[in-house]
Amino acid sequence: MLVAPGLYQLSLGFYSRKLPKLKVYVNNEVIFTILPPSNDSNKENQSANSNRSVITAKHSAGNIAGLTFTEFIALPARARLSVGYDSETLGEGFFQLKKL
Repeated sequence: MLVAPGLYQLSLGFYSRKLPKLKVYVNNEVIFTILPPSNDSNKENQSANSNRSVITAKHSAGNIAGLTFTEFIALPARARLSVGYDSETLGEGFFQLKKL
């Protein structure tokens, strides 16, 4: 639980055999959903927080790019932040929150 309200930088990244769908919650309410690249032939995905495209390619060592995301959010006092992970496979990841 975050006691101090204000602006924060949220960064997260998850890596698994199949890229997950992520949901970020504040006080049990979804504030945004992060989707993996679509299943079309060129795997092009419009980033949720920029005007650039991300191309995810298959690599012989597996999924080395992962699904990463950085966003700036204004949190209320006593905010409870959580992340929902939805994928067919297990994975690993990181979650970083920095007060600005």
